[in-house]
Amino acid sequence: MSKKILIIDDEKNHRLMLKIHLEEAGYEVIEAESGLDGIYMAEENELFAILLDIKMSIMDGITTLSKLKEKGINTPVIMVTAFNNVRTAVESMKLGAIDFITKPVDIELLLKSLENIGLNQVESSGEDALVDFEFEGVYSKDGLGKILNLLKMVSPTDASVIIYGESGTGKELVARAIHKNSKRADRQFLAVNCAALNENLIESELFGHEKGAFTGATNQKKGKFELADGGTIFLDEIGEMPISTQAKLLRVLQEREFERVGGVKTLKTDVRVIAATNRNLEDMVKKGEFREDLFFRLNVFPVNLPPLRERKSEIPMLVDFFIKKYSMKFSKIIKGYTAEYIEKLKTYSFPGNIRELENIVERSIILCSSEKLTGDLLPDFREKVQNESVLDVKENEKQLIFKALKESGNNKSQAAKILGISRKTLYNKIKEYNIEV
Repeated sequence: MSKKILIIDDEKNHRLMLKIHLEEAGYEVIEAESGLDGIYMAEENELFAILLDIKMSIMDGITTLSKLKEKGINTPVIMVTAFNNVRTAVESMKLGAIDFITKPVDIELLLKSLENIGLNQVESSGEDALVDFEFEGVYSKDGLGKILNLLKMVSPTDASVIIYGESGTGKELVARAIHKNSKRADRQFLAVNCAALNENLIESELFGHEKGAFTGATNQKKGKFELADGGTIFLDEIGEMPISTQAKLLRVLQEREFERVGGVKTLKTDVRVIAATNRNLEDMVKKGEFREDLFFRLNVFPVNLPPLRERKSEIPMLVDFFIKKYSMKFSKIIKGYTAEYIEKLKTYSFPGNIRELENIVERSIILCSSEKLTGDLLPDFREKVQNESVLDVKENEKQLIFKALKESGNNKSQAAKILGISRKTLYNKIKEYNIEV
Protein backbone atom coordinates (compact mmCIF):
# COMPACT_ATOMS: atom_id res chain seq x y z
CA MET A 1 0.00 0.00 0.00
CA SER A 2 1.17 3.47 -0.90
CA LYS A 3 2.66 5.58 1.91
CA LYS A 4 2.62 8.73 -0.23
CA ILE A 5 1.09 11.86 1.30
CA LEU A 6 0.02 14.95 -0.65
CA ILE A 7 0.30 18.29 1.20
CA ILE A 8 -1.90 21.04 -0.32
CA ASP A 9 -0.91 24.34 1.27
CA ASP A 10 0.04 27.74 -0.19
CA GLU A 11 2.54 28.39 2.64
CA LYS A 12 5.93 27.05 1.49
CA ASN A 13 7.52 27.04 4.97
CA HIS A 14 4.61 25.13 6.47
CA ARG A 15 4.78 22.53 3.71
CA LEU A 16 8.51 22.14 4.37
CA MET A 17 8.00 21.69 8.12
CA LEU A 18 5.35 19.00 7.60
CA LYS A 19 7.45 17.28 4.94
CA ILE A 20 10.49 16.99 7.25
CA HIS A 21 8.47 15.39 10.05
CA LEU A 22 6.52 13.07 7.78
CA GLU A 23 9.60 11.84 5.94
CA GLU A 24 11.27 11.16 9.29
CA ALA A 25 8.23 9.01 10.13
CA GLY A 26 8.69 6.98 6.94
CA TYR A 27 6.18 8.64 4.60
CA GLU A 28 6.84 9.83 1.04
CA VAL A 29 5.69 13.43 0.54
CA ILE A 30 4.60 15.38 -2.54
CA GLU A 31 3.48 19.02 -2.48
CA ALA A 32 0.93 21.30 -4.15
CA GLU A 33 0.81 25.05 -3.56
CA SER A 34 -2.83 25.48 -4.60
CA GLY A 35 -6.12 23.58 -4.61
CA LEU A 36 -6.09 23.29 -8.40
CA ASP A 37 -2.59 21.77 -8.44
CA GLY A 38 -3.62 19.49 -5.57
CA ILE A 39 -6.64 18.10 -7.44
CA TYR A 40 -4.46 17.35 -10.48
CA MET A 41 -1.81 15.60 -8.35
CA ALA A 42 -4.48 13.60 -6.47
CA GLU A 43 -5.75 12.31 -9.83
CA GLU A 44 -2.26 11.37 -11.00
CA ASN A 45 -0.89 9.66 -7.86
CA GLU A 46 -1.80 6.71 -5.64
CA LEU A 47 -2.02 8.38 -2.25
CA PHE A 48 -2.20 7.24 1.35
CA ALA A 49 -3.62 10.54 2.62
CA ILE A 50 -4.03 14.24 1.80
CA LEU A 51 -3.21 17.09 4.19
CA LEU A 52 -5.35 20.00 3.03
CA ASP A 53 -5.01 23.58 4.32
CA ILE A 54 -8.35 25.39 4.61
CA LYS A 55 -7.23 29.01 4.09
CA MET A 56 -5.59 29.37 0.65
CA SER A 57 -5.67 32.32 -1.73
CA ILE A 58 -6.62 30.71 -5.06
CA MET A 59 -9.06 28.00 -3.96
CA ASP A 60 -9.86 27.42 -0.30
CA GLY A 61 -9.66 24.00 1.31
CA ILE A 62 -13.42 23.45 1.63
CA THR A 63 -13.90 24.08 -2.10
CA THR A 64 -10.91 21.86 -2.91
CA LEU A 65 -12.31 19.05 -0.75
CA SER A 66 -15.69 19.37 -2.45
CA LYS A 67 -14.03 19.15 -5.90
CA LEU A 68 -12.01 16.09 -4.85
CA LYS A 69 -15.22 14.32 -3.81
CA GLU A 70 -16.96 15.35 -7.05
CA LYS A 71 -14.17 13.67 -8.99
CA GLY A 72 -14.60 10.46 -6.98
CA ILE A 73 -11.24 10.79 -5.19
CA ASN A 74 -11.77 8.94 -1.89
CA THR A 75 -8.27 9.33 -0.44
CA PRO A 76 -8.54 10.10 3.32
CA VAL A 77 -8.30 13.89 3.85
CA ILE A 78 -7.05 15.62 7.00
CA MET A 79 -7.95 19.33 7.13
CA VAL A 80 -5.37 21.79 8.49
CA THR A 81 -6.13 25.37 9.57
CA ALA A 82 -4.77 28.19 11.66
CA PHE A 83 -8.26 28.92 12.98
CA ASN A 84 -9.87 26.78 15.68
CA ASN A 85 -13.32 27.09 14.08
CA VAL A 86 -15.93 24.50 15.05
CA ARG A 87 -18.25 25.46 12.20
CA THR A 88 -15.53 24.98 9.61
CA ALA A 89 -14.55 21.65 11.20
CA VAL A 90 -18.13 20.40 11.03
CA GLU A 91 -18.48 21.55 7.40
CA SER A 92 -15.29 19.75 6.36
CA MET A 93 -16.32 16.57 8.19
CA LYS A 94 -19.68 16.58 6.42
CA LEU A 95 -17.84 16.77 3.09
CA GLY A 96 -15.91 13.65 4.04
CA ALA A 97 -12.72 14.79 5.80
CA ILE A 98 -11.60 12.20 8.34
CA ASP A 99 -9.89 14.61 10.75
CA PHE A 100 -9.31 18.30 11.53
CA ILE A 101 -6.00 19.64 12.88
CA THR A 102 -5.16 23.22 13.90
CA LYS A 103 -1.91 25.13 13.37
CA PRO A 104 0.66 25.00 14.79
CA VAL A 105 0.31 21.32 13.99
CA ASP A 106 0.83 18.90 16.87
CA ILE A 107 3.01 16.35 15.02
CA GLU A 108 2.17 13.60 17.53
CA LEU A 109 -1.55 14.06 16.85
CA LEU A 110 -0.96 14.18 13.10
CA LEU A 111 1.00 10.92 13.16
CA LYS A 112 -1.71 9.36 15.33
CA SER A 113 -4.36 10.36 12.79
CA LEU A 114 -2.28 8.85 9.98
CA GLU A 115 -1.78 5.71 12.07
CA ASN A 116 -5.57 5.38 12.36
CA ILE A 117 -5.86 5.59 8.58
CA GLY A 118 -3.35 2.75 8.45
CA LEU A 119 -5.38 0.69 10.92
CA ASN A 120 -8.45 1.04 8.75
CA GLN A 121 -6.63 0.37 5.48
CA VAL A 122 -3.48 -1.64 6.17
CA GLU A 123 -4.76 -4.01 8.84
CA SER A 124 -7.66 -5.01 6.65
CA SER A 125 -5.40 -5.62 3.64
CA GLY A 126 -2.86 -8.31 2.72
CA GLU A 127 -3.96 -11.96 2.92
CA ASP A 128 -7.25 -11.04 4.59
CA ALA A 129 -8.05 -8.11 2.32
CA LEU A 130 -11.73 -7.18 2.14
CA VAL A 131 -11.66 -6.12 -1.48
CA ASP A 132 -14.96 -4.69 -2.75
CA PHE A 133 -16.71 -5.22 0.60
CA GLU A 134 -18.52 -2.20 2.04
CA PHE A 135 -18.69 -1.94 5.82
CA GLU A 136 -19.65 1.22 7.69
CA GLY A 137 -18.04 0.30 11.01
CA VAL A 138 -14.38 0.07 12.05
CA TYR A 139 -12.42 -3.13 12.46
CA SER A 140 -8.96 -4.65 12.65
CA LYS A 141 -7.64 -7.75 10.93
CA ASP A 142 -7.34 -9.66 14.19
CA GLY A 143 -10.72 -8.48 15.50
CA LEU A 144 -13.92 -8.08 13.53
CA GLY A 145 -11.96 -8.43 10.28
CA LYS A 146 -12.04 -12.22 10.67
CA ILE A 147 -15.84 -12.14 10.72
CA LEU A 148 -16.06 -9.75 7.76
CA ASN A 149 -14.14 -12.18 5.58
CA LEU A 150 -16.90 -14.73 6.22
CA LEU A 151 -19.54 -12.12 5.42
CA LYS A 152 -17.79 -11.37 2.14
CA MET A 153 -18.36 -14.99 1.11
CA VAL A 154 -22.01 -15.29 2.17
CA SER A 155 -23.25 -11.83 1.14
CA PRO A 156 -23.60 -12.54 -2.63
CA THR A 157 -25.70 -15.66 -1.93
CA ASP A 158 -29.34 -15.87 -0.84
CA ALA A 159 -28.53 -18.10 2.13
CA SER A 160 -30.28 -17.35 5.42
CA VAL A 161 -27.87 -15.97 8.02
CA ILE A 162 -28.24 -15.92 11.79
CA ILE A 163 -26.00 -13.60 13.80
CA TYR A 164 -25.22 -14.60 17.37
CA GLY A 165 -23.83 -12.05 19.79
CA GLU A 166 -24.34 -10.25 23.05
CA SER A 167 -26.40 -7.04 23.16
CA GLY A 168 -24.44 -4.10 21.77
CA THR A 169 -21.98 -6.06 19.59
CA GLY A 170 -23.26 -4.57 16.32
CA LYS A 171 -25.55 -7.28 14.95
CA GLU A 172 -27.71 -4.90 12.90
CA LEU A 173 -24.60 -3.20 11.48
CA VAL A 174 -23.39 -6.61 10.27
CA ALA A 175 -26.83 -7.46 8.84
CA ARG A 176 -26.86 -4.19 6.89
CA ALA A 177 -23.37 -4.97 5.54
CA ILE A 178 -24.58 -8.36 4.27
CA HIS A 179 -27.48 -6.66 2.49
CA LYS A 180 -25.35 -3.82 1.12
CA ASN A 181 -22.91 -6.30 -0.45
CA SER A 182 -25.59 -8.56 -1.91
CA LYS A 183 -27.38 -8.56 -5.25
CA ARG A 184 -30.39 -7.15 -3.34
CA ALA A 185 -28.52 -3.98 -2.32
CA ASP A 186 -30.72 -1.68 -4.40
CA ARG A 187 -33.91 -3.02 -2.78
CA GLN A 188 -35.41 -2.60 0.70
CA PHE A 189 -33.69 -3.54 3.96
CA LEU A 190 -36.32 -3.67 6.71
CA ALA A 191 -35.59 -4.40 10.38
CA VAL A 192 -38.07 -5.84 12.90
CA ASN A 193 -37.36 -6.14 16.62
CA CYS A 194 -39.21 -9.32 17.55
CA ALA A 195 -38.97 -8.54 21.28
CA ALA A 196 -40.67 -5.17 20.98
CA LEU A 197 -44.02 -6.51 19.73
CA ASN A 198 -46.63 -8.82 21.25
CA GLU A 199 -47.96 -11.90 19.43
CA ASN A 200 -50.78 -10.10 17.59
CA LEU A 201 -48.73 -7.07 16.61
CA ILE A 202 -45.73 -9.03 15.31
CA GLU A 203 -47.88 -11.01 12.85
CA SER A 204 -49.44 -7.81 11.56
CA GLU A 205 -46.00 -6.20 11.33
CA LEU A 206 -44.50 -9.12 9.39
CA PHE A 207 -47.43 -10.25 7.21
CA GLY A 208 -49.80 -7.26 7.19
CA HIS A 209 -53.55 -7.33 7.87
CA GLU A 210 -56.85 -6.79 6.14
CA LYS A 211 -59.34 -4.09 7.07
CA GLY A 212 -61.45 -5.30 10.00
CA ALA A 213 -59.11 -8.21 10.83
CA PHE A 214 -59.13 -7.11 14.48
CA THR A 215 -60.20 -4.19 16.64
CA GLY A 216 -58.40 -1.10 15.41
CA ALA A 217 -57.65 -2.50 11.93
CA THR A 218 -59.44 0.33 10.12
CA ASN A 219 -57.40 -0.02 6.93
CA GLN A 220 -55.54 -2.70 5.01
CA LYS A 221 -51.85 -2.79 5.93
CA LYS A 222 -48.97 -4.33 4.02
CA GLY A 223 -46.47 -6.24 6.15
CA LYS A 224 -42.70 -6.23 6.03
CA PHE A 225 -42.52 -9.39 3.88
CA GLU A 226 -44.68 -7.70 1.27
CA LEU A 227 -42.89 -4.35 1.42
CA ALA A 228 -39.42 -5.95 1.28
CA ASP A 229 -40.14 -8.13 -1.76
CA GLY A 230 -36.84 -8.52 -3.60
CA GLY A 231 -34.90 -7.21 -0.61
CA THR A 232 -33.88 -8.27 2.90
CA ILE A 233 -35.65 -8.56 6.26
CA PHE A 234 -33.62 -8.42 9.46
CA LEU A 235 -35.35 -10.19 12.37
CA ASP A 236 -33.61 -8.95 15.50
CA GLU A 237 -34.02 -10.88 18.77
CA ILE A 238 -35.53 -13.84 16.87
CA GLY A 239 -35.44 -15.88 20.10
CA GLU A 240 -38.29 -13.72 21.45
CA MET A 241 -40.65 -14.59 18.57
CA PRO A 242 -43.84 -16.41 19.72
CA ILE A 243 -44.13 -20.09 18.69
CA SER A 244 -47.29 -19.42 16.62
CA THR A 245 -45.48 -16.75 14.60
CA GLN A 246 -42.47 -19.05 14.17
CA ALA A 247 -44.72 -21.50 12.27
CA LYS A 248 -45.80 -18.77 9.84
CA LEU A 249 -42.20 -17.61 9.38
CA LEU A 250 -41.16 -21.18 8.57
CA ARG A 251 -43.79 -21.30 5.83
CA VAL A 252 -42.43 -18.08 4.29
CA LEU A 253 -38.91 -19.53 4.30
CA GLN A 254 -40.04 -22.83 2.78
CA GLU A 255 -42.83 -21.83 0.39
CA ARG A 256 -42.15 -18.10 -0.13
CA GLU A 257 -45.84 -17.37 0.52
CA PHE A 258 -48.15 -16.07 3.26
CA GLU A 259 -51.55 -14.49 3.95
CA ARG A 260 -52.24 -11.19 5.66
CA VAL A 261 -53.88 -11.44 9.09
CA GLY A 262 -57.61 -11.82 8.45
CA GLY A 263 -57.01 -12.42 4.74
CA VAL A 264 -57.58 -15.42 2.46
CA LYS A 265 -55.50 -14.42 -0.54
CA THR A 266 -52.08 -16.11 -0.69
CA LEU A 267 -49.28 -13.67 -1.47
CA LYS A 268 -45.86 -14.53 -2.88
CA THR A 269 -42.63 -12.89 -1.72
CA ASP A 270 -38.94 -13.12 -2.54
CA VAL A 271 -37.14 -11.97 0.59
CA ARG A 272 -33.81 -12.89 2.14
CA VAL A 273 -33.99 -13.39 5.90
CA ILE A 274 -31.19 -12.42 8.27
CA ALA A 275 -31.86 -13.10 11.94
CA ALA A 276 -30.02 -12.20 15.14
CA THR A 277 -30.17 -13.22 18.76
CA ASN A 278 -28.29 -12.93 22.04
CA ARG A 279 -29.82 -16.20 23.25
CA ASN A 280 -28.77 -19.84 22.81
CA LEU A 281 -31.31 -21.11 20.28
CA GLU A 282 -30.13 -24.73 20.55
CA ASP A 283 -30.96 -24.70 24.26
CA MET A 284 -34.32 -23.10 23.45
CA VAL A 285 -35.03 -25.89 20.94
CA LYS A 286 -34.31 -28.51 23.63
CA LYS A 287 -36.70 -26.74 26.00
CA GLY A 288 -39.44 -26.52 23.36
CA GLU A 289 -39.22 -22.71 23.25
CA PHE A 290 -38.05 -22.52 19.62
CA ARG A 291 -39.06 -24.67 16.66
CA GLU A 292 -36.34 -27.08 15.62
CA ASP A 293 -37.34 -26.97 11.92
CA LEU A 294 -37.17 -23.16 11.94
CA PHE A 295 -33.81 -23.25 13.70
CA PHE A 296 -32.31 -25.42 10.95
CA ARG A 297 -33.84 -23.19 8.26
CA LEU A 298 -32.30 -20.07 9.78
CA ASN A 299 -29.01 -21.60 10.87
CA VAL A 300 -27.73 -22.15 7.31
CA PHE A 301 -24.84 -19.73 7.87
CA PRO A 302 -24.25 -18.89 11.56
CA VAL A 303 -22.08 -15.86 12.38
CA ASN A 304 -20.72 -15.43 15.89
CA LEU A 305 -19.87 -11.82 16.80
CA PRO A 306 -17.22 -11.69 19.54
CA PRO A 307 -17.88 -9.35 22.48
CA LEU A 308 -15.75 -6.22 22.81
CA ARG A 309 -13.76 -7.72 25.71
CA GLU A 310 -12.40 -10.29 23.19
CA ARG A 311 -11.35 -7.66 20.63
CA LYS A 312 -9.91 -4.86 22.73
CA SER A 313 -7.40 -4.03 19.97
CA GLU A 314 -10.31 -2.24 18.28
CA ILE A 315 -11.02 0.06 21.23
CA PRO A 316 -8.72 2.92 20.01
CA MET A 317 -10.32 2.78 16.55
CA LEU A 318 -13.83 2.81 18.00
CA VAL A 319 -12.96 5.70 20.33
CA ASP A 320 -11.68 7.71 17.34
CA PHE A 321 -14.88 6.90 15.45
CA PHE A 322 -17.09 8.08 18.33
CA ILE A 323 -14.95 11.20 18.92
CA LYS A 324 -15.62 12.28 15.34
CA LYS A 325 -19.32 11.52 15.73
CA TYR A 326 -19.94 13.28 19.05
CA SER A 327 -17.46 16.14 18.93
CA MET A 328 -19.42 17.47 15.95
CA LYS A 329 -22.73 16.85 17.71
CA PHE A 330 -21.64 18.85 20.76
CA SER A 331 -19.69 21.47 18.72
CA LYS A 332 -16.38 20.62 20.37
CA ILE A 333 -12.98 20.07 18.79
CA ILE A 334 -11.53 16.97 20.43
CA LYS A 335 -8.17 16.05 18.91
CA GLY A 336 -7.79 12.60 20.41
CA TYR A 337 -7.11 10.94 23.74
CA THR A 338 -4.29 10.23 26.15
CA ALA A 339 -2.65 6.83 26.50
CA GLU A 340 -4.09 6.68 30.03
CA TYR A 341 -7.63 7.02 28.64
CA ILE A 342 -7.25 3.96 26.37
CA GLU A 343 -5.38 1.89 28.97
CA LYS A 344 -8.10 2.52 31.52
CA LEU A 345 -10.77 1.49 29.01
CA LYS A 346 -8.89 -1.73 28.29
CA THR A 347 -9.12 -2.78 31.95
CA TYR A 348 -12.92 -2.91 31.68
CA SER A 349 -14.99 -5.88 30.49
CA PHE A 350 -17.74 -3.89 28.67
CA PRO A 351 -20.79 -6.05 29.42
CA GLY A 352 -22.74 -3.61 27.22
CA ASN A 353 -20.14 -3.99 24.45
CA ILE A 354 -19.78 -1.33 21.71
CA ARG A 355 -23.02 0.39 22.68
CA GLU A 356 -21.66 0.87 26.20
CA LEU A 357 -18.30 2.15 24.89
CA GLU A 358 -20.16 4.64 22.70
CA ASN A 359 -22.09 5.93 25.72
CA ILE A 360 -18.87 6.25 27.73
CA VAL A 361 -17.09 8.22 24.97
CA GLU A 362 -20.14 10.47 24.50
CA ARG A 363 -20.16 11.21 28.24
CA SER A 364 -16.40 11.90 28.17
CA ILE A 365 -16.83 14.42 25.34
CA ILE A 366 -19.62 16.22 27.22
CA LEU A 367 -17.36 16.50 30.29
CA CYS A 368 -14.15 17.30 28.38
CA SER A 369 -12.82 20.85 28.71
CA SER A 370 -9.55 20.29 26.82
CA GLU A 371 -8.57 18.98 23.38
CA LYS A 372 -7.92 15.39 24.49
CA LEU A 373 -9.95 12.82 26.39
CA THR A 374 -8.17 11.97 29.65
CA GLY A 375 -8.48 9.12 32.11
CA ASP A 376 -10.15 11.24 34.79
CA LEU A 377 -13.21 11.63 32.50
CA LEU A 378 -13.95 7.91 32.74
CA PRO A 379 -16.21 6.22 35.29
CA ASP A 380 -14.63 4.29 38.15
CA PHE A 381 -14.01 0.83 36.69
CA ARG A 382 -13.70 -1.11 39.93
CA GLU A 383 -13.70 -4.61 38.54
CA LYS A 384 -10.49 -6.25 37.32
CA VAL A 385 -11.49 -8.19 34.27
CA GLN A 386 -8.29 -9.68 32.85
CA ASN A 387 -8.85 -13.39 32.24
CA GLU A 388 -12.40 -12.84 33.43
CA SER A 389 -14.60 -15.95 33.49
CA VAL A 390 -18.12 -16.25 32.07
CA LEU A 391 -19.44 -16.33 35.64
CA ASP A 392 -17.85 -12.95 36.30
CA VAL A 393 -19.54 -11.53 33.19
CA LYS A 394 -22.94 -12.88 34.25
CA GLU A 395 -22.51 -11.48 37.74
CA ASN A 396 -21.58 -8.11 36.25
CA GLU A 397 -24.67 -8.21 34.00
CA LYS A 398 -26.84 -9.07 37.02
CA GLN A 399 -25.44 -6.12 38.97
CA LEU A 400 -26.00 -3.74 36.02
CA ILE A 401 -29.64 -4.85 35.77
CA PHE A 402 -30.10 -4.49 39.53
CA LYS A 403 -28.59 -0.98 39.43
CA ALA A 404 -30.78 0.08 36.48
CA LEU A 405 -33.91 -1.15 38.24
CA LYS A 406 -32.93 0.69 41.40
CA GLU A 407 -32.16 3.94 39.53
CA SER A 408 -35.50 3.75 37.69
CA GLY A 409 -37.54 3.06 40.83
CA ASN A 410 -38.25 -0.46 39.54
CA ASN A 411 -39.78 0.98 36.34
CA LYS A 412 -39.09 -1.86 33.87
CA SER A 413 -39.52 0.27 30.72
CA GLN A 414 -37.13 2.93 32.03
CA ALA A 415 -34.61 0.32 33.21
CA ALA A 416 -34.67 -1.38 29.79
CA LYS A 417 -33.99 2.00 28.15
CA ILE A 418 -31.03 2.63 30.51
CA LEU A 419 -29.58 -0.79 29.63
CA GLY A 420 -30.24 -0.46 25.89
CA ILE A 421 -32.31 -3.67 25.72
CA SER A 422 -35.97 -4.45 25.08
CA ARG A 423 -38.51 -4.71 27.91
CA LYS A 424 -39.08 -8.40 27.10
CA THR A 425 -35.35 -9.17 27.24
CA LEU A 426 -35.19 -7.39 30.60
CA TYR A 427 -38.02 -9.54 31.96
CA ASN A 428 -36.19 -12.69 30.78
CA LYS A 429 -32.99 -11.53 32.50
CA ILE A 430 -34.84 -10.71 35.74
CA LYS A 431 -36.33 -14.20 35.67
CA GLU A 432 -32.96 -15.81 34.80
CA TYR A 433 -31.11 -14.10 37.64
CA ASN A 434 -34.07 -14.12 40.07
CA ILE A 435 -33.62 -10.39 40.69
CA GLU A 436 -35.75 -8.61 43.25
CA VAL A 437 -35.54 -4.86 44.02
